[in-house]
Amino acid sequence: MDDGKREMTDKYGLVCAACGGPVTGSRCSRCPDALVRTEYWKSDFAPSDHPGIFRYLDWLPSSEAVETPIGPAVYRSERLAERLGLSRLYVAFNGYAPELEARNMTGSFKDFEALPTLLRFRDEAKTSIVVASAGNTARAFAYAGALLEFPVYLVVPEAMRSKLWIPIRPTEAIRLVVISGSHDYTAAIRFAALLTERLGLAPEGGARNVARRDGMGTSVLEFARVVGELPRHYVQAVGSGTGAIAAWEAAIRLIRSGRFGAILPTLHLAQNAPFTPIHDAWSAGTPIRPETDVPEQLARIRAIVADVLANRNPPYSIPGGVADALHATSGRTYAVTNAKIAAAQSLFEQSEGPPISPEAGAAVAALSEAAASGAVLHDESILLNITGNNDALLRRDYHLHPLEPWLHVASDQASEAGVDRLADRFRRP
Repeated sequence: MDDGKREMTDKYGLVCAACGGPVTGSRCSRCPDALVRTEYWKSDFAPSDHPGIFRYLDWLPSSEAVETPIGPAVYRSERLAERLGLSRLYVAFNGYAPELEARNMTGSFKDFEALPTLLRFRDEAKTSIVVASAGNTARAFAYAGALLEFPVYLVVPEAMRSKLWIPIRPTEAIRLVVISGSHDYTAAIRFAALLTERLGLAPEGGARNVARRDGMGTSVLEFARVVGELPRHYVQAVGSGTGAIAAWEAAIRLIRSGRFGAILPTLHLAQNAPFTPIHDAWSAGTPIRPETDVPEQLARIRAIVADVLANRNPPYSIPGGVADALHATSGRTYAVTNAKIAAAQSLFEQSEGPPISPEAGAAVAALSEAAASGAVLHDESILLNITGNNDALLRRDYHLHPLEPWLHVASDQASEAGVDRLADRFRRP
């Protein structure tokens, strides 16, 4: 075993979210559907002197830090708080707004996922990664891959191509695979899974990727560092819900440190109507049911403005998944319309300054609804996760380089037979 492997083994173990037993790999042999979590041997909450997310290197599954400005920026809101009738509202601005000390280089908190993931893969001597994305994740992994010169295959639906850029020059390590004529994130996920299985490439893992979740959880850790407590409420827009699971797990870690009481933050999770599978399942008390009318479902996806939230198969009912997080935290879900999102985006910009993305607008709309209904009280501490903003401020400060396709795949080739026909292309360096 090399030094890197020893260091990683000494730093954390993996445990099953269902049975609590030790795990080797990404799945528990006893509970194969359950998520796996990291258990760090260092249980004290002791932020380091590193900037950005690597301030929390003790609770990230990588052996090294990268000097980067990427990380959560938590501040106390005054104007938005006043507009909503709240006295202890804190904003985690996880986009790009230097005036708020927010410098996430692709404009969303997906930056928190990409660097820890690629560093963990490098620790494990893996040589490439396949990532499916609806836009934000692709940008984050492209930026991290170019920064670290780590080969990344990005699989995206063609409808998301306009969102794909990074603020540094792309390198040959970034290989963009576009599914032609597609709006469907789920099709990208399925094709990425086929590539990893048939061609022996390294799967990124999605919600099962502990580096992703622990990176996203740093927003809650930053709140604890800045405020000295856990938030009573946590508000975020969700597609897969992985960020909500990450916030829950980070809060559990903080409670176990012995310094932050015993009450988990209540999760408030927003989706964009009319495409609201998590909200529908939670409201009905049922699992997310497989869609029988896929064209109708895709029509609902095309009707929403926050299209990065369009995940048709979120990790909802699995042990350790979104439903468990909502149950454990007495959580709530919200379905907000395009009109409410637009109004919330305007409200945030008028109150706080920077523009925000539609998905961040969904979170603001949900918080507004929660405040009006009494689901959050005037004097309770609230962490509002603004998960990203548009590219206006990045375009002001950087030249944004578009990602050019490495390969176009017709929708009817996004299948096992299609992977076999394309195999030679993927096997070439």
